Amino acid sequence: MVNEKLKGSSEEDEQRNIATIKRKESSNRGKPKKVLIVESPTKSRKISSILGKEWKVVASFGHIRDLPEKTMGFSFQDILKGEVNVSWTITKRKVVSFIRRETEQAEEVILATDPDREGEAIAWHISQVLNIKEPKRIVFHEITPQAILSSLKNPRKIDMNLVHAQISRRLIDRVVGYTLSPVFWSIRKNSSAGRVQSAALHLIVRRWKEVRDFERKPYFIVYADFGNIKAVLYESVQSIGLSGDEKTTLVRVKHFFSESEAKELAESISSLYVSEFRRTTESKGPPPPYTTSSMLQDAKNLFRFSSDFTMKISQNLFERGLITYHRTDSTHVSELGFSIAKSFFSSKHKDIENVGRRWKTKVANAQEAHECIRPTEEGFQKFTKFFDDIPSLSKLKDSNLNPYDKLLLMICFRFFSSQSKNALFDVVQVKLSSPSLPKNLFFAFKVKNLKFDGFLRLWNKREEDLSDDEYEGDENFRFALSFEFTKNLSVGQKPLERISYKKKFTMPPPLYTEATLIKELERLGVGRPSTYSTIIKTLKKRGYIVEEKGKLIPTGDGIFQDEVLEKYMPKICLPEFTASMEEELDAIARGERLWRHSLSSMVRTYLEEFEKFKENFKEAIRNFKEGLDENISSGVSTTSPKKKSKN
Repeated sequence: MVNEKLKGSSEEDEQRNIATIKRKESSNRGKPKKVLIVESPTKSRKISSILGKEWKVVASFGHIRDLPEKTMGFSFQDILKGEVNVSWTITKRKVVSFIRRETEQAEEVILATDPDREGEAIAWHISQVLNIKEPKRIVFHEITPQAILSSLKNPRKIDMNLVHAQISRRLIDRVVGYTLSPVFWSIRKNSSAGRVQSAALHLIVRRWKEVRDFERKPYFIVYADFGNIKAVLYESVQSIGLSGDEKTTLVRVKHFFSESEAKELAESISSLYVSEFRRTTESKGPPPPYTTSSMLQDAKNLFRFSSDFTMKISQNLFERGLITYHRTDSTHVSELGFSIAKSFFSSKHKDIENVGRRWKTKVANAQEAHECIRPTEEGFQKFTKFFDDIPSLSKLKDSNLNPYDKLLLMICFRFFSSQSKNALFDVVQVKLSSPSLPKNLFFAFKVKNLKFDGFLRLWNKREEDLSDDEYEGDENFRFALSFEFTKNLSVGQKPLERISYKKKFTMPPPLYTEATLIKELERLGVGRPSTYSTIIKTLKKRGYIVEEKGKLIPTGDGIFQDEVLEKYMPKICLPEFTASMEEELDAIARGERLWRHSLSSMVRTYLEEFEKFKENFKEAIRNFKEGLDENISSGVSTTSPKKKSKN
């Protein structure tokens, strides 16, 4: 397991940082100055080294204002009437006092929080607390001299559409959390439920039940055995479309559900002939550069990093100016990014260069103004120091580098491979028929041999396993080529050894891992780049899921809560429900919706469902207690998909 203990920013650390900044800057107090406000001390130090003495760069340490902890902070009635009156609470009074003193004598104050909705909201809160009139806002997606200086030349106003979208998200999540969670406290003190959290839990529980209830069934496949290569028996089936007149041919592996039937067919074949020989070239393109989702997935699959751990590391890399902003759903590459790729290929792999390759973001509502996750110039320079010893992803996976360097190099390999040429394969496909077989049955196999490595020189990660009838390698390819001049083959004579069959089993869908859950959440539109790791972390913290051998398993508490919600408040479990809210928030961010009206509509829809839920919850409690007594008396476990539970 990876040691995921990082040097954090505790409250004591924050106070020490503030004290240090005060001592260093006391000599400048009272003098006209320019102040740039960012979120983290690491970022402030990096930007200070870029801007020099003319500027003071101070950190807000994240949010300085939020909803109160122990009360709702607003009225349902106001929200439903289309009014928003929020009682915001200052969460870092000492930080606010410090920033206020630093900005009192400033001739210019610029807000430079993170380039997303949350960062926009933080900038707005700062401007409100400090009473900054006509606040200036800058954004940059990497902490480099070029990006910082360019953004300072083009300040803008705070984007209130983004702020309203973030406030709406915060309020609707507070409504769900503060109404739904207390209902479960009568059963379990640490209970919580939420708009996104409950949808994610439902996916995990539903998949766990599919695995638990799955009944493996045996089946048999027939194959022609050529030693290293096995040609599998296929069937072609006529499929009629929905209109009734469209006919298509479906080709699939022939499954036998009776061993005797498979054996009988295998023994009936005494010879084969080559009915089709095809030699072609296949092109395989590289993966796109990283978004938050794909970065989290690969970090988990390659290094076993949890999503929370990966986000902490990537935050540090961004603040140190080594990568672009790490919360993004865009695969867009800037001209500066292309320039860095050009430098890499010019010095290392000119023959696989394809700089300028652009990627279309597949995620709905992605912010194309954002950029993919890629190295900055400084990150690239750090990467080149490792490159001679670690020239590809496979070498990186087996290296002993620290987690920060591993993640940086993984991001670099992904980015540079996305700007590489396609890999090319020589391919041979052989189709074999028999006089003993119906015309719709035939044997087939496929062999691929790498002709030009292209992006695989850098990104040599095996994306998927080969199927039963696919092969690779020089020896297999040479053997496949020999079939071009082969006409007939007899069973028992070289190269055809025999016709045989083997037993296989139907398989259940795989349990979710962190990587596959994040992929599914992104596909369904549940959550956003900044929330994926938080969702999983919360479910683990609340005791609703555990991780066993990399798989996400629901606990008894998680299963119970999901079953109660699915029965009495099904909408909150459905990914479509929370995804529709995400789409509404995106529309607010784009200025396409009146935010108070949208918020009122979302809250009203939720509260209607919640009132129905409360009416039926007494029945859920009674059923729960009866089931609990039954489980205790019978000793039934509900935490393993290998054992069936009555609950």
